[in-house]
Amino acid sequence: MKKFLQLLLPTVIFLCSALAGLAQDIMPPLLPWDGKSKKLLVDKSNKWITPFELSDGTESPNYEETVAWVEKLAKNSAYLEITPIGKSEQGRPIQLVIASKDQEFTAEELSTSEKPLILFQAGIHAGEIDGKDAGMMLLRDISQGEKIDLLDYANLLFIPILNVDGHERSSEYGRVNQRGPKVMGWRTNAQNLNLNRDYTKLETAGINAVAKVINSYDPDLYIDIHVTDGADYQYDITYGFVATGGYSPEISNWLSSYFQPEVNQALKQEGHIPGPLLFAANNEDFTEGNIAFSFSPRFSHTYGDIRHLPSILIENHSLKPFEQRVLGTYVFLEQAIKSVGTHFSELQSAVEADKKQVKEAVVVKYQFRDTPADSMEFLGISSKKVKSKNTGNEYVAWEGKAITQQIPNLLMDKPSALVPVPKAYWIPAEWSEIIGKLRTHGLEMEILKEAKEVNMELSTVSEYKLSNQPYEGRFRFQSFELEKEYRKVMLNPGSVRVGTDQPLGELLVILMEPESVDSFFQWGYFHSILSQTEYMETYIMEPLIAKMLAEDADLKKRFEQKKAANPEWEKSPRQIYNWFYGQTPYFDKNWKVIPIGREW
Repeated sequence: MKKFLQLLLPTVIFLCSALAGLAQDIMPPLLPWDGKSKKLLVDKSNKWITPFELSDGTESPNYEETVAWVEKLAKNSAYLEITPIGKSEQGRPIQLVIASKDQEFTAEELSTSEKPLILFQAGIHAGEIDGKDAGMMLLRDISQGEKIDLLDYANLLFIPILNVDGHERSSEYGRVNQRGPKVMGWRTNAQNLNLNRDYTKLETAGINAVAKVINSYDPDLYIDIHVTDGADYQYDITYGFVATGGYSPEISNWLSSYFQPEVNQALKQEGHIPGPLLFAANNEDFTEGNIAFSFSPRFSHTYGDIRHLPSILIENHSLKPFEQRVLGTYVFLEQAIKSVGTHFSELQSAVEADKKQVKEAVVVKYQFRDTPADSMEFLGISSKKVKSKNTGNEYVAWEGKAITQQIPNLLMDKPSALVPVPKAYWIPAEWSEIIGKLRTHGLEMEILKEAKEVNMELSTVSEYKLSNQPYEGRFRFQSFELEKEYRKVMLNPGSVRVGTDQPLGELLVILMEPESVDSFFQWGYFHSILSQTEYMETYIMEPLIAKMLAEDADLKKRFEQKKAANPEWEKSPRQIYNWFYGQTPYFDKNWKVIPIGREW
């Protein structure tokens, strides 16, 4: 057997190697690229060459190699410092690199500095790692090269790898539709949770770390760096922010007026093609238009928007070579530093204006406009439909030829559900997990030191249906109906009152109101209220019903009306029992009552 395995091993290795190259071989043809940004690559003899450059732009270092390289860089520069901001589920430190020409490295110093502070992160989806290698090159050129003047514009916070466990679940089979690096990490963390769906519910170590960094350091711009899935097109660096239909209109205007034109120009000058976030309306090609989604705050850039933190989502094109994507990211980050520093006073004014918005109602859901907002010039790639001989399915085959199209731009920024904003929310002490998450988000609250009776508005779930498939490990609501009523509730010490008149007031509403798609209710944190834990036996219910009808004429009248209105109900003894049980003082008045009270 041992000899057989020794003979078999070379064959297995050969087959694995062949399969590893197979995905790259069958990808759509490439457009030629020779951008000016290639000058950013240093010579192989350079002492501070990155592993990415050493591999001719084909590989990215693993976690240990990355940390070792960055630590060595920091030890050799007075302008860099590294600090852990958390530990992953598997126990790996999540590192934050701080760059400051004034050598201000504490959260207090950086949050009060006259310079802007930029936070950029890589590897939230660990296979999409372009930002790590671009950031390493940029920090090298700042601290050891000729770009120290960039720190005159802004101080920097850089998370090289956010999803560190996913980063180490790496192989040559990470992302079949992405051109490099050779070895790629995994999208989700060690618990199979997607960090870029976690910004509201805060279940992952990575996003808890990010939330704490945002609250402690108070950055002025937040950049989250990804790589796309999906269709082919000419753009190599696509990115977006909440331009319309968001919670920070003045910030959106600043990003559109100041930031975007300058970043686009810088990318074009270096041979890259910048574009907006792109999602094919038919999920295949762009013949039916592009969808400009309104993301909910579970995602990074929309979470930033509702916090009034200018936020950018970069999505480099997965079908472009790794080297091209990394160099484009470098150009983006360098110009972002310059643009924020140059227009910082205008940015501060925009942020302040958005924080002071009057909060009468908050949009908790958006839908598509009735008609496309406009058309856009689209730099596409020609394609054709091919019918498969193997499956019989017709699919899109990309041909590698540049074309220009005019396509509809479908905007999803029409409010479809709004909720009024109360003065405050009351949360009982026993729901400490919710209270803890609100603290992590940075919300201010009052804590009861003594028991207090509070008159509050509560919502009761009258009807509901849960999804039959889990999403991010949780069963969300497919549908539900609510009834509202006022009650006097005795709250124990440790309960909290969270007012809405604070900078994060809109975020609070999004988390607390059941109708919000990213509320704690819809994420399933109150499923326990749906269980009825006390009941009556039929041998008790039957004589009790007879006694109640004999003694209460109004109850008898309502019973007859209900039977007349719903003949099917009359045929169900179980529903009749439940109805009468609900008329008794034995019935659990807290059943299906969401334990979040509103103060008006």
